[in-house]
Amino acid sequence: MASGSIARRYARALIALGQESGNTDKYASDLDAFASALKVGDGQLRSALTNPGLSTVERKAVLDQVLEKVDLAKDAANFLRLLVDKNRVNEFDGILKFYGEMADELAGRARAVVTTAAALDAGMQKTVQSALEASTGKTVEIDFQVDSSLIGGMVAQVGDISYDASVRARLEDIQTALIRNPGALA
Repeated sequence: MASGSIARRYARALIALGQESGNTDKYASDLDAFASALKVGDGQLRSALTNPGLSTVERKAVLDQVLEKVDLAKDAANFLRLLVDKNRVNEFDGILKFYGEMADELAGRARAVVTTAAALDAGMQKTVQSALEASTGKTVEIDFQVDSSLIGGMVAQVGDISYDASVRARLEDIQTALIRNPGALA
């Protein structure tokens, strides 16, 4: 079975549990918190939890020590214990990704990255958010970024859809047109 389908299956199981208990978003934040814990110390926790030299009991003991320090819902903690039991911690990143996508879909939410040449003020951010929400029909959570190489305008990435209204893209379009048809400006 392909790795992605395993991660999707585990994510789907946790989503079902989250829907049943009404904790879908809580589990999403718990998975994010655990993902952050996995990154601490150059990934030493991940290494310990995936180390084939350690028994399942030893790996679960490591996980339990971490879970004492991280405030997770009981079901989310048990889900992580299941991953250790089934030797599926290496699938965690895929599970996190698929779970997030499924939770967003259930909540009618979309995530976007909007990149502009200069930082936007709060009013303009709200305008961009409203426009994206109108075009997607969903609540949009936006990560605003700055890239001065855009020269002006913006690029919005919402899921698989990209809206490029940057000056850089327009200049590239003009350059391509001129290369294809050099006499166009004459």
